[in-house]
Amino acid sequence: MPALGVDVLASPGLGLSILAAAGVLAGIINALAGGGSFLILPLLIGLGLPPTVANGTSRVGVVVQCLSSSWTFHSRGIRDYGITARLALPITVGALAGAYLATRFDDTLLRPVIGVVLVAWGLILGFRPGRFLEPPEEPSPASWRSDLGGLVIGLYGGFLQAGVGFPLLALLIPALGYHAVVANAIKARLVLIYSLLALPIFAMAGQIVWREGLVLGAGTMLGGWLGARLQLRSGAGIVRWAVLIMVLIGGVALLVTG
Repeated sequence: MPALGVDVLASPGLGLSILAAAGVLAGIINALAGGGSFLILPLLIGLGLPPTVANGTSRVGVVVQCLSSSWTFHSRGIRDYGITARLALPITVGALAGAYLATRFDDTLLRPVIGVVLVAWGLILGFRPGRFLEPPEEPSPASWRSDLGGLVIGLYGGFLQAGVGFPLLALLIPALGYHAVVANAIKARLVLIYSLLALPIFAMAGQIVWREGLVLGAGTMLGGWLGARLQLRSGAGIVRWAVLIMVLIGGVALLVTG
């Protein structure tokens, strides 16, 4: 694969500035609910990266953002590590398989896959996004069903990442009964774990451009910190609004770049 990232942006300075700013916004969105990749993937593709490389490069920002968010939640006393340890294995196994599968796709096939997935998420969330944020009256303990759900979610997250926060919130809030803020902290830790382990798969496949990835990471680190603090200050209600807004932004971004 040629040395992508040297001339991949028509105006490198402007393009990297836009990418950093988008990273801040995506980091805030991911910390609040999920769906920041709805912005980042189309932007990276629009800046000239092939879809496969955009998919891999976006993971750099995800890792840094989740690290920032996880530390912020931890420092504020949200430390539900038991369920994180329980779900980490099935989610990571699924993610590694999904990441490997993603590196086997070529650009002409991955582009429509990304489009279909983002449209599907828009439709799913558009009908009743609040169901991802409504814990049951009685929480349920983790079981083989939640492990299986984690495996499937990890498979999707390793393959594409965009919107993975939504099924994770669905697993943690309505299925297992966690409060939305706590669920977001657990989500950040789980995504951090599997993303760190999946990142080398994309790197070995030559599907990461580190300049763009690190610029994106600098933005998402700040955004993750801001988003976690905003959520801790404002509570679960802001998560609901974040989901609704991301449905709209994701759909519009897809139509514009499609």
